Amino acid sequence: QDGGSEATGTGFIINTGGLIVTNAHVVGGADHAQVRLTDNATPIDAQVLGTDASSDLAVLRVDSSKTAHLRPLTLGDSDSVQVGDLAVAIGYPLGLDRTATAGIVSGLGRAIQAPNGFSIDKVIQTDAPINPGNSGGPLLDSAGRVIGINSQIATAGGGGGNVGIGFAVPSNTVRSVVPRLEKGALDDRA
Repeated sequence: QDGGSEATGTGFIINTGGLIVTNAHVVGGADHAQVRLTDNATPIDAQVLGTDASSDLAVLRVDSSKTAHLRPLTLGDSDSVQVGDLAVAIGYPLGLDRTATAGIVSGLGRAIQAPNGFSIDKVIQTDAPINPGNSGGPLLDSAGRVIGINSQIATAGGGGGNVGIGFAVPSNTVRSVVPRLEKGALDDRA
């Protein structure tokens, strides 16, 4: 939250130290956020450690004692993903808790525009339904490994709903950016 403004999105835990990854556009300019770790849980405070608008990634930390009972997700190798592979998007679309949608990887090597205008490369395209609120959530492969971070959807005309084209920041980008953000680095390319 920033100055009383409120946004919703999805994130996921990547280690036992309470690190959460989400999209930079989900946290905006906030330095703290409220997160729910399970359904109907009381929101807890999370510190925004770093954001990178150029990759649309952000890292938050919650008290690791709050995440001890949760299993972190494993980052897969997004370079090994192939068109036709199963893709499962998990998130909080349109305010609906714990929603899983399935589809396939429908394209690879796409480029999308980051919030600051930079190009995010090697993006994964999927037809797994992704809607507002899925942002920052994981795109999983058939083994439950994170292959991407759901970031954007393509829309037709004036509508804002899903038309079967969603885009995820690749997990290998996450793997390279998160250590810098964990140390508190902020986007310096804006």
